[in-house]
Amino acid sequence: MKKRVTMKEIAERLNLSVNAVSLALNDRAGVSEETRRLVLNAAEEMGYLDQSTKYTAAYSNKNICILLEDRFFKDMQFYGRILLGLEEAAKKAGYDLFINSFEKNQEIPACVEQQKVSGLIVVGKIDEEYLKRLKSYSIPVLLLDHESVETPTDCVMTNNVAGAYKLTKYLLDKGYRKIGFFGDLSYTPSIRERFWGYQEAMQQYLKFPSFEEGIAYIRRYSALKSVEDAVIHQDASSLAEYYQSLEEKPEVLICSNDKMAILMCKALSQCGLKVPEDIGVVGFDDIELSNMVNPRITTMRVDKVLMGKKAMERLLKCMERPKEKVEKLVLDVQLIERDSVREFI
Repeated sequence: MKKRVTMKEIAERLNLSVNAVSLALNDRAGVSEETRRLVLNAAEEMGYLDQSTKYTAAYSNKNICILLEDRFFKDMQFYGRILLGLEEAAKKAGYDLFINSFEKNQEIPACVEQQKVSGLIVVGKIDEEYLKRLKSYSIPVLLLDHESVETPTDCVMTNNVAGAYKLTKYLLDKGYRKIGFFGDLSYTPSIRERFWGYQEAMQQYLKFPSFEEGIAYIRRYSALKSVEDAVIHQDASSLAEYYQSLEEKPEVLICSNDKMAILMCKALSQCGLKVPEDIGVVGFDDIELSNMVNPRITTMRVDKVLMGKKAMERLLKCMERPKEKVEKLVLDVQLIERDSVREFI
């Protein structure tokens, strides 16, 4: 049989008294927060909490779970900055983060299942059924960069619709009229929201005879499925093929994000086109790379670190007041003008 871990062994490992270990495990006064954290972490690592679950609550009070789908780990230029904001805000409030990923099998993280965290933030898209399963553990949950349409859940979002509307209006003011959109509408709700903002601006400012004619006009210049795979695999040739297959060639392209815009510039070069001389390209998110490529990408800035901080602040409030009404926080975005579009008048 496996030998049981004792408080004395924890104390010896950390060079502390047994009394100090007991105070920390029972979440009582008499030890510093740093000592309490060291004791709780050691108790978890040594398996003490699993054999003495009465102390799990004290451990969970210092930990928060961050959960995101595996595919989003490949987009650290965006989600990495969000995680930085989450970490800064958590550290300031005295919490540690457990960062977990999930795949399509959607297993519940062990830290949630074993009640070893006091809050959970899901970053990016999540299936509704999986969200319901997570919430069944009665741990406060917040969605970051995603909103549930079925299960009332606090969330922090980017104002994608207004941002794409402003970006499209900016291009219209520059004289562009044949404006296309490149983005897989099935990939994330954020891409769909950006498409809706673009579509609304096109309908409002070009004043088509009917809504249906406006939709037909938009689709002649746009690619609305499959293109995200090309970005994931950095396949400029496939993106060039999507462009060549368009019913009509656009004067400028609104890309679903900056990674798409950067790869699109490479794809257009393969088609013998120069940006912005022959065609304009804009992105969304303002990742660092968008200001380092040639041409530098005109985009909408999402304050990713701020998103993380606001999400953590909101979750902490939910943890303090679990019966408070669900709240949706929407953060505005900012137009960043660079070199990838020109005056078209």
